[in-house]
This record gives sequence, C-alpha cells and structure tokens, in this order.
Amino acid sequence: MSGWLWFKDRFSSSEIHNHAFSKILRSFNTNYQEIQLIDSISFGKMLLIDGDVQSSLFDEYIYHESLVLPGLMSCSCSPTKVFLCGGGEGATLREILRCKTLESVIKCDIDQEAIQMYMEELPEWHQGSFFDPRVTLIHMDARKLLEEQEDQSFDAIYTDLTEPVNGGPSQMLYSKEFFSICKSKLNPNGFLVAQGSLLRINTFEMHASIIKTMKEVFPIVRSYAVYVPSFDTTWGFAFASLEADPLAFDAQEINLRIQKRLSGKLRYYDGIAHQHIFSLGKDLREKLNSSGSIITDHLPFSLKKKSDL
Repeated sequence: MSGWLWFKDRFSSSEIHNHAFSKILRSFNTNYQEIQLIDSISFGKMLLIDGDVQSSLFDEYIYHESLVLPGLMSCSCSPTKVFLCGGGEGATLREILRCKTLESVIKCDIDQEAIQMYMEELPEWHQGSFFDPRVTLIHMDARKLLEEQEDQSFDAIYTDLTEPVNGGPSQMLYSKEFFSICKSKLNPNGFLVAQGSLLRINTFEMHASIIKTMKEVFPIVRSYAVYVPSFDTTWGFAFASLEADPLAFDAQEINLRIQKRLSGKLRYYDGIAHQHIFSLGKDLREKLNSSGSIITDHLPFSLKKKSDL
C-alpha cells in the first residue's frame, strides 16, 4: 500500500472519492480534453477525462450494456440504422453492433486524437468495433453532422458524451434545440437514449434538467439508472421516443427479445435487470418530478470540470 499512487475523484468541494493506482499508462492533452489512462488497484485499467472517471476494465460492461440495450429491446422493430454521438472508447459501439438487424452505424466523435489512443490502448473495450464494416467513423461536431442527415434517417440515436462542462465540446448537445434535431432525424418508431449524469438523491439536477428538456420534445420520456462500482454512484440514462416505451414489457418478453435481436453473451442486462434499472425509488422520483430546468442553446446546463472543483 505504501507504494500506491492516489487519484482523487471529486464529486463536489466537500466530497472526494479516492482511487489507488499503481502507475499512469498514458497521459496527454488533445485539443478538447485531458486524457489519462491509469492502472487502478481495484478496477484495473481506468480511463480518466478532465479528472473524471469514464470507465474501467472491471465494470465498463455495466454502463455500456445499460446505455445501449434497453432501447434496442423496447422499440417495435429491431433497428437497422443508428447514429452515435461520442462513445469514445468504442464499447458503446460494441453493444450497438450486437443488433442482428443492424446495417449501418455512424459514430461521430470530435476528438480524433483520443479515438486513436482508444483504438490502440483499449482493445478490451472496443473488441474491434471500430473496424466493423457496418461502421462509419467521422471526426467532427456531432450536432452539425446530424443536422446534415436527411429527416427520418435513423431508427436510434445514442448520445454517449462527456459532461457539459463550461465551454466543452458536449455542452450544446444537451439542449432542447439539439433534442429537436434528433427527433426530426428519427423514424416514427425510433428512439433516443442519452447518458444522463449522476442520479442520486443529493446529485440529480442535471439529470432532472435533461428529462424535463426531453419532455418538451418527445411524448414518451423515461429515466433509468444503474450503479457502476468504479463511478461509486448510481448513473442515470434518459430514454425518449414517439411511441416506444421500455416500461411496457415484462422480464419474460425482454428475455425473448434478447434471444431474437442480439448476438453474443451479455454480462449484466436481461429481463430482470431491465425491470430493476427502470425502478427508481420514491424519493428520487419525487425529486425528478419537482426539479430541473429546460436546457436551451442560450441557457445551457453548465458544470465545472472535476479538476476545477
């Protein structure tokens, strides 16, 4: 223990979670973010961006299966065309590629330098997904690229983005205007899923605002959450659609759809897990119903970088 180094994951000015690690595997700055790859004692290889834990080798599958698979199981038909905003490590892409009917997926990530590092250093995450022939990889602003697509081009849109820190590249991809763009690019039975930040009874404001903003655009909006050990918190996701509702299915139906629609072996998600992640406690539901503000381009949600707390 005396030889360990320590990384401080700052949740606020009064709350810090410490991670012991043995060494820094990579550390560099791109034009958009500060990236570090460390060898964590508890969680193995761990990716940090701007002082914020993004994922770890030990438990990344919990986050990525939860982000991607509930939507794929909830829509009325299995998707063929998908648009992914962000999802740097390639693990979100990996889960999308499980869909047996998938024909094409556009993955748009603005930070090409980071993506190159992930290709080289995180093969356990992407498992070759970057190189799948169904994938088109583009490096530019995802909102601009999505705007350029024809209306009703996609069955699903995923946003797996960094937090909307002040002046960061993701800040304009959480607004009502952006969600309206997403709606116009979705087929009538399509859906949108966004990573929705921390979701716990003392840190829920951003998630509440995402949900409230989505409800301005979509008739069906659902919060769900999963505990990710390396984050040491329950993490939120936001589902939105014109007609699909993930609450409409029991565990048995979800398991049948998994068998029919997905390839490969899952580690976390199944019918029971589906019911679990959509079952938020009464206290949290009340906070979400009474909180949040509508995010717009002119009134964006703004967070400090964890390294600045």
